[in-house]
Amino acid sequence: MSNGSRRSSEESRPGQALHHSRGLGFRFACYFAILGGCHSATLHQSTDLQAQLATVTAEDLFYLAVSHARSGDLLRAEQYLSAARQRGYDEAAVVYWLVRVCVASSRYQSALGHAGDHLRDHPLDWSLRLIVASIHEVLGDNARARLELERVVRAAPGRPLPHYRLAMLYRSSEVDRERAKEHLAEYLRLAPQGPHAPEVRLVLSEVVDVSIGPSRVPHPGAIEPGEAELP
Repeated sequence: MSNGSRRSSEESRPGQALHHSRGLGFRFACYFAILGGCHSATLHQSTDLQAQLATVTAEDLFYLAVSHARSGDLLRAEQYLSAARQRGYDEAAVVYWLVRVCVASSRYQSALGHAGDHLRDHPLDWSLRLIVASIHEVLGDNARARLELERVVRAAPGRPLPHYRLAMLYRSSEVDRERAKEHLAEYLRLAPQGPHAPEVRLVLSEVVDVSIGPSRVPHPGAIEPGEAELP
């Protein structure tokens, strides 16, 4: 199953996550202090707690994390996600939410760390790589953002959004204006009614070049598993 399909399935159960959180809330309040922070959390199990902790499933931890993330409790979300990851819950789903939570709290380096660890073992996760490009762009590293986007475009040329994003970066450099036009035209070919189509048509018709492009990482609420185009 693809990452997108898996994520879509996992996120289709927010009600279940909330149900879990009501039933397990008190118990997890007792466990909260033993969970570590973003990108380095560990479960320190004492002898007394080991048997109790064994009853907390990876799925429970994951859906509690999703519930906390949606309610804005980002710290707990990170902690439960890290614990779920240690318990062997689906790696792609956990990394997606860890990156999402870290971006929401403006901890971009932590987000890159989580994504980088996953991409070393799963280099074909193009949706995650597209998010990585967004983060590099907001950090001002346009060269790295271009490299990531070029890699996505080469490997998945049928995805329109990477063409648009890459064109916007090329357009900021005078020597790459022609390359920008090529990718804008390709975006229109792939998605003539896409969300960026009106802007792309305007850009292609401009006489005076004006550098534009994303100024920030998209709000994490807009990044949904299973979408064809992220973010």
